[in-house]
Amino acid sequence: MSQNAKNFLVSTADFALYYNDILACTGTTNLNASIEVAMQEQNVNAGKGNKLLYSFKYGRELNVTLEAADWKLEYIAAQAGSKITEGLSDIYKLGECIELTSGLGVLSSTPLGDVAVELQNGNIVTVTPQGTAIDLTQFGVEKGTVLATYQYTRIVKTITIDGDTAPNVYKLVLDADKHNNKLGKVGSVQIIIPSYQPSGNFTISFTPDGVSSTNIDGKALAVEGDSCSGGSSVYAYIKEFDEMTNVMNVTEIAATPSTLTLDSAQAAKKGSLSVVGLKGALYSPIQLENGDCTFVSDDPSIAAVDGDGLVTAVASGGAKITVTYNGMSDKVDVIVL
Repeated sequence: MSQNAKNFLVSTADFALYYNDILACTGTTNLNASIEVAMQEQNVNAGKGNKLLYSFKYGRELNVTLEAADWKLEYIAAQAGSKITEGLSDIYKLGECIELTSGLGVLSSTPLGDVAVELQNGNIVTVTPQGTAIDLTQFGVEKGTVLATYQYTRIVKTITIDGDTAPNVYKLVLDADKHNNKLGKVGSVQIIIPSYQPSGNFTISFTPDGVSSTNIDGKALAVEGDSCSGGSSVYAYIKEFDEMTNVMNVTEIAATPSTLTLDSAQAAKKGSLSVVGLKGALYSPIQLENGDCTFVSDDPSIAAVDGDGLVTAVASGGAKITVTYNGMSDKVDVIVL
């Protein structure tokens, strides 16, 4: 790979939480997900000038913050240490818009108990429904719309947040794409934390100018007796996968210019070649690094070429330069005046 090509990780990552080796949930992180490894330090100073003689490192910790880019009740359950229950439950309908006809309105669900109705003048009255029907004629209201708030029953998912429950310990797997500034995606990086405990702290924010996100932050717990060299406890593994065979599927190359004219009598008697890779009709040509190509002149006595594609006029005449990249080749005609 060219020395000018740089690898980088994309700003989002997929993650998975396993509980007792059973997949609990998956998700995608936002831009500010982070993994932080920190150590405490104890310095020993002594002698003239109180020089630093020794620095003792200890107490390594690994902290992970995930800001989920989507909403899942499982994220709250992981932080609260609570299981999700599903079944009939009492919930509320807030400010349902009801159209009245001759003082009668029909609710979308059957209420449990009385219904609070906000009239158009702002007054709130309490009505006892008959099934899903409410009658406002007793309040002198015959038509228009009102807002109804009431409690009803339906099947829902529920998490209970109590004062004692602590988060469970999970295995956390993070997967981020690795890209190259010239080649596109070239692989991925996986971070596996065998024992990850969320902090139990979370905030659900409702903002007028954005979408609420859910944070899952916590610490890695040391796993005793894992396969780390030397028998040390393990916090995490970082594994990198290369997919170079799938990138830069260049099927043809083209060297430019196709014809290079130089004047051996002039002081500036050099010219440079560039090479592009062709991937097909639906793809734009890709600029290749000259250092990744080879350049050979069939007559160096007329036109010489170096490894970077720089051509030097030597004597009048014609020569051909063959450019090769990954088994593909192209030719450039050189005319020296």
